[in-house]
Amino acid sequence: MKLLEKIRNINISLPKVPIGRGGKTALSVYLTPELLRILEINSDGKPTFQPVEYIWEGKNEEEKLAILKRYVEQYNLKGKIAHTCITAKNGILKLQRYPANLPKKDLQEAIRAFVQVEKENLKEESVADYFVWNSEDGNYRIVALAIVRKAVYDKLREIVEKAGLKLGIVDFEVTAIVNGGLELNLRKPFTILYIDYHESVLVHYMGTSVAYNVLYFTMKDYLETRDELILQDLIIEVRNILTVNEITAIYLAGKAIEDKDLLDALMTNLPIMSFLEPENLKASFFIPYTLCLRGLEER
Repeated sequence: MKLLEKIRNINISLPKVPIGRGGKTALSVYLTPELLRILEINSDGKPTFQPVEYIWEGKNEEEKLAILKRYVEQYNLKGKIAHTCITAKNGILKLQRYPANLPKKDLQEAIRAFVQVEKENLKEESVADYFVWNSEDGNYRIVALAIVRKAVYDKLREIVEKAGLKLGIVDFEVTAIVNGGLELNLRKPFTILYIDYHESVLVHYMGTSVAYNVLYFTMKDYLETRDELILQDLIIEVRNILTVNEITAIYLAGKAIEDKDLLDALMTNLPIMSFLEPENLKASFFIPYTLCLRGLEER
């Protein structure tokens, strides 16, 4: 198992998931300190049981494990492979380009040095993985490197395995958001504003590179107070990023779509083209759905 197994065909649009291929299913378990989401879909992209969303903020680790175990038993998931991801604030994604004619040995050495330098810059024990692909013009080899905190990765593995599941794909949230855009056949370049209960990320995918900003806004803080200043700070922050990067339109994804007041404010103040909502699911399952699709493709 690799941390960042791949950015799925990042320089081309992804094919649709095969339909009607027997009894294939894929399971995703999305875990953060604030919430749990569990989703399993079949090869038609439809849930096999009612998707689970549980806000467990404030629970201790034993209580969280007991909650996850309860759902594993309830839906007969024990022993299944669970795909998941590390949240954006617990890692970094870096891209580097190398000449396409660089000999394989020299490329491998350059990548090793790249990984070592970036891990040392993190200044804490980490887990890293990378994926290499060719630029569309064939002139460069592009390396996407994901580095995440080892403590977070180890805790994620521990709770998944103690609950009776097997750990499958462990993606980085930023690449999962990009993959979600590719799965929905968005035209390149595209920008996705992902707003969830615990985290907000603005991701810009340009075909050969990925830029992202972890924002200060969380739905948790906003829902507790409905403070308009918190919302205005988000809008100003996003507008500034769009202006600097000359981005004229964005897609909206995540739990924010489910809150009418928040959605109205975002639609009024930001250049949102449309929403990214998985078919047959609530908007908050955008990332778990993407992870499930990757799981089906890996089978």
